[in-house]
Amino acid sequence: MFAAALVTAVSEIASAASAGPDLESRVILGTFILAGVLFAVLFSVRYATGTLRFSSPSPLLEPEAAAAFPAPAQGASLPPPLPQATSEPFSPYAWSPATAPAAPEPAPFVPDPTAKGLQKYFRVPIAHYRLFDLLFIGMVFLIYCGLTTGGGGGQEVPLEQKFKPEVLIASMFFQLLLMGMTCAFVVRRIKQSEWLGLRWKQWWLAIAIAPVTVFFVWGVLLAMHLSGFNVWLEQTLGIESMQQEAVKLLQEAKDPAIIILMGVAAVIIAPLTEEVVFRGYLYPAAKRFCGAYGAMIFSSLVFAAAHANAMALLPLFILAMLLCLIYELTGSIWATISVHFLFNLATVTLQLLVKYGIIDAPPPGS
Repeated sequence: MFAAALVTAVSEIASAASAGPDLESRVILGTFILAGVLFAVLFSVRYATGTLRFSSPSPLLEPEAAAAFPAPAQGASLPPPLPQATSEPFSPYAWSPATAPAAPEPAPFVPDPTAKGLQKYFRVPIAHYRLFDLLFIGMVFLIYCGLTTGGGGGQEVPLEQKFKPEVLIASMFFQLLLMGMTCAFVVRRIKQSEWLGLRWKQWWLAIAIAPVTVFFVWGVLLAMHLSGFNVWLEQTLGIESMQQEAVKLLQEAKDPAIIILMGVAAVIIAPLTEEVVFRGYLYPAAKRFCGAYGAMIFSSLVFAAAHANAMALLPLFILAMLLCLIYELTGSIWATISVHFLFNLATVTLQLLVKYGIIDAPPPGS
């Protein structure tokens, strides 16, 4: 029943869209193309200059790591067998809290002596990424590019068709599925806590990092508004408003189910799934092939374009760059999730306050 409803909704959207893309769709597609070309050029240069090396005996180990496991010499004796178990049966209650083995502490951060400038303080590991990660990077890139630009252009699709409850639920399920696929692709090579920095001892820093980052992005938005950049971009692209379609629907929706689903998707699902996919995987995997700053630009371009709003490309790109930098300096995905969560929560809250007349929205073009 759910699948049939989803197919019906998608069919309605596809039938309402015409073949010719408009200018905004071309800008979004051009951003994806720019990101892909940037990645290809940086990867080719690093590969041609010998910066990238994938000659490890094991596809999952660096050469220096593989050297730590030499092959046994011929004629070497086998180790003695393990002692036989005691006669006492095993009991899961045999360990007390005092004697139970503790989880190993995360390795202390050691700055890279060869790094220069700010990169000395970068903490995101990349040694476990291999040449076959190019396939998964390409898959993630094509998924977002296809979903964003595949049906765009031409006749405008009504918002109520794009954001039906079944479509919102399917979208959240897909985001969770993509996050799960990403985790499954990586965790066989590295512990998830080490990969994403889940055991973040300085978690309290998020209390300061999140609001400072959000206010900075708001400052960028204010500067774009006061400088007339938004008006110029609207006139150039022929767009009536900078608001994303989801924000427009949130203001116009009367169905409580749609409002609740959009709130859950924006405040809970999006910060979790997008941070794991974009900052947790796409950025560090691209860093393995393009270098830190090239990967920041590449993943941030994809992140901004994936939101399908040409007017918001610049602020979303800046936000994504800041999130990459925060992830590097803290080494924990919790830091970026907290920023993303607060940013979306503040946006949804402001829109709801305007919707219900608690605060007044500025008039268009002011």
